[in-house]
Amino acid sequence: MSLIAVDMTPVLPGGENGGAKIFAIELLRSFQKTAPGDHFLLLTALWNHEELAILDGPNMARHCLLTRKKKPRPKPLTAQYPGFFRRGLGRMGRYIMRASKTGVAPRRLLGSRGVDLLFCPFTAATYAEPGIPTVSVIYDLQHRDFPQFFSPHEIGLRNAFMREVSQQADHIVCISEHVRQAVLEHLKTNPQRTHTAHVCIQTRLSTPDHISVDRHRSALDIRLRPYMFYPANYWPHKNHRMLLTAYGMFLSRNPDNNLDLVFTGALEDSENELKRAVAQMGLKERVHFLGFLPQEQLEAVWCGCEFLIFPSLYEGFGIPVLEAMSIGKPVLCSNTTSLPGVAGKAALYFDPRKPGDIVHCLERITREPGLRNDLVNRGYSRAANFRPETMIDKYLDVFRSALGNSLPVSDRVTGIFQDGWIGEEMIIGFSPGPKNRVLELSVSAPSWLPAGRVKLKLRDDFKIVQRLSVRRGREITISQPLPEDQGRFILTVAPTFRPSECEIGDDNRTLGIKCQGCWFIHPDQTRTSLMKGGRK
Repeated sequence: MSLIAVDMTPVLPGGENGGAKIFAIELLRSFQKTAPGDHFLLLTALWNHEELAILDGPNMARHCLLTRKKKPRPKPLTAQYPGFFRRGLGRMGRYIMRASKTGVAPRRLLGSRGVDLLFCPFTAATYAEPGIPTVSVIYDLQHRDFPQFFSPHEIGLRNAFMREVSQQADHIVCISEHVRQAVLEHLKTNPQRTHTAHVCIQTRLSTPDHISVDRHRSALDIRLRPYMFYPANYWPHKNHRMLLTAYGMFLSRNPDNNLDLVFTGALEDSENELKRAVAQMGLKERVHFLGFLPQEQLEAVWCGCEFLIFPSLYEGFGIPVLEAMSIGKPVLCSNTTSLPGVAGKAALYFDPRKPGDIVHCLERITREPGLRNDLVNRGYSRAANFRPETMIDKYLDVFRSALGNSLPVSDRVTGIFQDGWIGEEMIIGFSPGPKNRVLELSVSAPSWLPAGRVKLKLRDDFKIVQRLSVRRGREITISQPLPEDQGRFILTVAPTFRPSECEIGDDNRTLGIKCQGCWFIHPDQTRTSLMKGGRK
């Protein structure tokens, strides 16, 4: 019997977390049935604690970790992250980190409660503790394939974030083999610690009766004409604008065709931009924006559609493709990233960058009834290969492996850029060792720093051990005795700045102070440097 903590603090009400939220909840529901001998402690926040009460059960309980009354306001820079992952790097991720540092989350939260393993379905290992194995899920490395959707600062944040996850997590689960290969290539992870487990949650969709479908479609004003369906939040990589271009071309070439286009998804600002584009195209009566829908209405929209159209430029997996095949809907989708690996021979593929390709597929599916029937039959067969029980067994196998083979904490430093700059924090991990070891850290504040003084806090997983400050133009050396056990020290820096915003070049990184070197001094006075290029 094991106690597994599950970090659910990033879950927001409504549809902002998209597929990741749905996936995490369905996965936990399955754990309740499949792993009755294990216990799961859900780490929640004030804004989602009651919403997640649906998961309460004999082997699953909630613990409200973040109890502030107000959720953080979104920050303009990070609010534009495509994909669910922006929560980990944007407002919620930063808020969680800030809360954990200021005492909202007690130190040694997991160890004090007897937790055996931390599971992070939203990637960030925010509450990782030395000696407790951590399993994180990675959904995509989209910024590597489509850097044009991100600012240089955002790319830097995502790269740093992913490096930290790869260092903190004992095991990483990827939602497709496409993602796993990207993780192996870009993060240089150990293949034995990196696993593939497909997102097999398609069985959550039920088939409502015709009366219910008609009632919901009528309420949503999509009952009069047949329609194709695209369920996706309005992020740039979802490629809505290209689909609208192709749809306009299709109607121009087929003026008598009565096929409408239906969108569902969150992100109001992006939705409003698309609505304006639709109005300019003269398609306001043919394109329907339904927003984020509750499950019952979403099922009715699915069951009432003619087929799924999925022009996404990048997918870590592609849950809607599997959902469409499982309920007998033909699939027209992009031929990129993970999608061919999910749909196999059960989809009609197009190049999502070429509207003419999309038009050709639309014309085929609307003119060839035999093709439609063939895709439906192939889809049923293909979907049967993605079994939810296989997904659950894979996760439980990874948990068992992590519990039986958790990796010791190693001597390493994270949170430093290659040129030695520290951002908001720096983490120094250390393995067990002899008495009288000392951590020595040299930091400097350049003379051109915007702030006259930089404040530093050095803490372990229990308390702040040192408070220091560095004046502009000065350098200090920090010495801290190391315990014999493994652990970590975290150096936090305030204030931080961005050179580009202070008219100091075009560097968009968030910087705090310069690290000149980090060493472990051993009892025999030998020194081990933890930084490449650090001063001897």
